[in-house]
Amino acid sequence: MKQFMGILLFIAVCVGVGNSQESSAGSQPVFVIHGPTIVAFFALATEKGKENDPNVNEVLSDFQLYYSQASAPLQKAGIDFPDTNSRSFRICIGKKVRGYRMSKIGVGYFFIAPGKEPHVEYGIMTDADLLDAARKYFGIAIR
Repeated sequence: MKQFMGILLFIAVCVGVGNSQESSAGSQPVFVIHGPTIVAFFALATEKGKENDPNVNEVLSDFQLYYSQASAPLQKAGIDFPDTNSRSFRICIGKKVRGYRMSKIGVGYFFIAPGKEPHVEYGIMTDADLLDAARKYFGIAIR
């Protein structure tokens, strides 16, 4: 019975959260991976004392610009590109759920696909650099 309840809970988490949606406030976001995915994370703005730092605001502005410029080409290539302001999150692939916590550098990109080991790129990447990294990791053409 406990195993059955555990399976139901797992299914509820994976299905109920949906692809690249964040869970309720205060808990880790959960990303359900169905194919090539890059989770863009920017946790600097949520760090204590950094909320009004002009340098953080400039970095966030760059992050948002390159994110928006890379979104359409990634989407056309079939790559999901969710974002989060959390340094830690969970990934659900099939029946496996794993938690990930990024390093002290709170900005970067988490590359994942079913059957592949995850890869993390830290720091701000231009849209061109991000598309190039996606080409290399996923092995697919991106225009």
